[in-house]
Amino acid sequence: MVSAASRDPALVDRRHRSLAPVRESDLPSRVMTIPGCEGRIEARTLSKDMSGPATRLVMLSSGWGSGVAGAFTADVELFVIRGDLMVAGERVGQYDYAAVRSGEVIPGIRALSSTLALLMTSAPVRYDSSAGGMLARALIGSASGSPWVPVSELPGRFIRPLADGLHGQVWLAGGRGWTNEDGPWHSHPGAEEVFVLDGEFTVAERLSDHDPDTPGGGARDQIHRWEAGTYTYRLPGQLHAGPGSSSSELALAFHRMHGPRDCLWTDGIPAT
Repeated sequence: MVSAASRDPALVDRRHRSLAPVRESDLPSRVMTIPGCEGRIEARTLSKDMSGPATRLVMLSSGWGSGVAGAFTADVELFVIRGDLMVAGERVGQYDYAAVRSGEVIPGIRALSSTLALLMTSAPVRYDSSAGGMLARALIGSASGSPWVPVSELPGRFIRPLADGLHGQVWLAGGRGWTNEDGPWHSHPGAEEVFVLDGEFTVAERLSDHDPDTPGGGARDQIHRWEAGTYTYRLPGQLHAGPGSSSSELALAFHRMHGPRDCLWTDGIPAT
């Protein structure tokens, strides 16, 4: 695992290492641009593949974007935390998700107000207004588009699916006074990203004996407290949310899976 105090997530290849929970306020802010889009972006890199894909927390200035048709040169996914966007003619508000596939021509994209969002890109990206072809629709996942569904294995936990995203499912996860005193652990076959939006989660994580930050080898459990603004990235197969996990009275987080949202449940084994 990697702590914010010891390493900037922008310098870690997330394909090979999980990232310990990090508060976005502890990360450096950098000004970035997307060529072809007007306006300023203040960005904090939350995780990154050295091959190109990255997840950033961005503040888009009011008016950012382009009012002309064009296509992004990489897959672009956006999750709005605060503010409003217009993406391919569709309004995207708080806790909504929007995605545009590389090369698909859209009529434009614009921040209608100063907008805080997660920006997930598959490669370095620009907006090409010279791209031709039929106009495409963005993939929109509305926070009001589906009901909250209880997680039967974890009483007090709920999920609200947003969309089958470009690279895996995305959803909101809530906790209502959730406590996992002696319940199961679970893992996923794909990598998972989590960003806490409100409240606080306490999450047990089990590091594998192959993790370079597990002293002395062997499996090791850690307990982390995730406040609003906390981000983490875990590799496939990492056990988490086991005994010792809980939430505040109300808590909410955004989840993005790299692959299907399958859960593999287990009672686990005692850590050594």
